[in-house]
Amino acid sequence: MLTRVRVRGIYATAITRLLLEGGFHIVQASDQIAERFSLPQLTLPADVTVKSGSDPSELLVVGYTDHADRVLELLTRSIKYSFVWASSLPLHATVKARVEGKRNGRCVAKVGSILAILSTSEGLCESGKLVVASVVRPGVKPDELPRLVPGARVIGDYAILYESDKPSVTVSEHVRSKEKRAELQAIASDITSRGYGVHWRSSSRFAHPDQLIIHLRELEQELQKVKAEAEAGGEGVYSRGERVAVLHLSGVDKAVLDEVRNGVVPTVRHHHSLKSLSTDLSVVVDFAERLLKEFEREVVSRELLAFVADRVSELGRVKVLHVKPDGSVISLGVSEVKTVQVNESSLKIILERKVKSHGLYDGLDVAREPGDTIVTEVESSKWYIVHRYYAPSGRLKGIYVNVNTPPEVTPGTVKYLDLEVDVVARPGEEPRIIDEDKLRRWVDMGVISDELARKAVEVARSVAERLE
Repeated sequence: MLTRVRVRGIYATAITRLLLEGGFHIVQASDQIAERFSLPQLTLPADVTVKSGSDPSELLVVGYTDHADRVLELLTRSIKYSFVWASSLPLHATVKARVEGKRNGRCVAKVGSILAILSTSEGLCESGKLVVASVVRPGVKPDELPRLVPGARVIGDYAILYESDKPSVTVSEHVRSKEKRAELQAIASDITSRGYGVHWRSSSRFAHPDQLIIHLRELEQELQKVKAEAEAGGEGVYSRGERVAVLHLSGVDKAVLDEVRNGVVPTVRHHHSLKSLSTDLSVVVDFAERLLKEFEREVVSRELLAFVADRVSELGRVKVLHVKPDGSVISLGVSEVKTVQVNESSLKIILERKVKSHGLYDGLDVAREPGDTIVTEVESSKWYIVHRYYAPSGRLKGIYVNVNTPPEVTPGTVKYLDLEVDVVARPGEEPRIIDEDKLRRWVDMGVISDELARKAVEVARSVAERLE
């Protein structure tokens, strides 16, 4: 099966290389990517788009389900240590859903075992009713429910056609030519008069008008067929749609992409990490890579790391960001930077913060009291972070070792992916590994890979042995 892929964003060079080596065809390449890989400028429509997301640490994969799954399978062979979330229902697909009724003021329906929000008027939210609907929001992360709207829908290479009480024509923001946008509006005017809405996709800007007219006719025929099948059938998915997947990249996987990119153009270590986490450092990275024409990569990379260390030290405070497998980001608060040390290709920093409120220390069942001091040891090459809790007298109250992907350190921020399993130790007691069951749950859901889970358990056991 031939799969055409469009690639955009800060990971484009590395991802393009992986895809080309995997036998995929790159279409609509940027000028820079076409030049770097000597690619022809193919304007064929893409089956899949891979791009950096609104969070630059996230990689978005969107495309026809079978093609997107092939791309995901290839990418996760190299990107092994990141969180992966994938849509539960295909975007723009026609489905038959069973209404469950109102929950928390919203109409809820099910497609098989998948719960979704049905956007409909209150009078139509009748429990047990079967509804032909289409998926307008896929639900990717665990706390996101898909959203459905009544009516059938089909997707093609150039357009999306859907039933609508208020038919309209919309055009992708990537079609920037006023003349082309006007042309697309005119082509769709006839079909809207028959109760269909049209959304022109970005690839429509490359197609001839005659081709687009034929495309709309074919989509109309397909929609009528899909609608008839859905009305006659039971719950399920009745037309193809798009898989939407998000990979939240860990620092270690960004380092893998650094090496892939370095095989195409000279790339300093920490390129993708610094580019994705700090807009201020992006220009510094660009400048450092200009120096690779004159200096060895390891020399420039060490100097870049030393520059980051100096900035961390100068700012004097960092916020620790703890990314959970459900996609939530927990800030552990702002800590004072006590020391910063450069060790070959990694940074080691000691942080300190004062406790201001009462409570319990997680996993230890030890009282947290105002005046306590939390000392945190962060090393960017280690798969864990160590928190030590001290009473005002200096007495050690307990140790909590958070198992996570190697932390990414930038001025003002420490960020990592939390792997759920942790190690705790109270003075005079044996250390304990906790929350392995939580880790297994995310493996079963496909968010954490078996390989990443094995690494997390291996690290936890090693840490526990050293604490004994």
